[in-house]
Amino acid sequence: MCLISLVAVTSCTENTASREEPVSGGTAVAISQNDPSEALPDIKRVEDIKDAYAYVTSRVESGKMDSSSFNYNCYGERKGTVSYFSEKGQLRLIRHSYSEYSHFSAVDSYYVQAGAPFFVFHDRLAWSFVQEGQTKDDVTQSRIYLINNRPVKCLQKKFTVYTNTKGAVDPDTIANKEIDCTSLEPIQNDFDFLVKYRAQREDLECLEGLH
Repeated sequence: MCLISLVAVTSCTENTASREEPVSGGTAVAISQNDPSEALPDIKRVEDIKDAYAYVTSRVESGKMDSSSFNYNCYGERKGTVSYFSEKGQLRLIRHSYSEYSHFSAVDSYYVQAGAPFFVFHDRLAWSFVQEGQTKDDVTQSRIYLINNRPVKCLQKKFTVYTNTKGAVDPDTIANKEIDCTSLEPIQNDFDFLVKYRAQREDLECLEGLH
């Protein structure tokens, strides 16, 4: 199970890039790889968000961005890791992986241009016992596309995975559903809060102030 410990949370994040990819992800072929001021396109359309996402993801996966992180453990109730990826001083991605007790884990990713998020991916997983020897994972994935600090498209995918069951669910076969975009305030507040810890290098106890 991905929720037993923070180690499991970390293992779940290894496949985060493929799971969080925007629907019909774009390519970054035409985007400059040299000057970070030109690296990301002006984001005016959802297609621009997909291209910018593809660029950031490729740079992170190839190890071409600077990174830093810190851990926290709030009395064993909530623990996690916050990672920052930047390019020549410009923040490109914040990834917050965390768990609460032993039955919930999450990965929140904020893709950044000019200091503001343009794509946010929330991957939340809660597990519970179904019967002796069997558990289930209830997964909720949310994708929020933003232009000029305003959500322009919001998608959600929900599915359940059971252990010890034949024909396991393949998340890639489940369609995203477009939903009404709710207030950006909780997302913006969490993003602003995490940005304040960008220079943090030492591990902390509690990380108060997040939703």
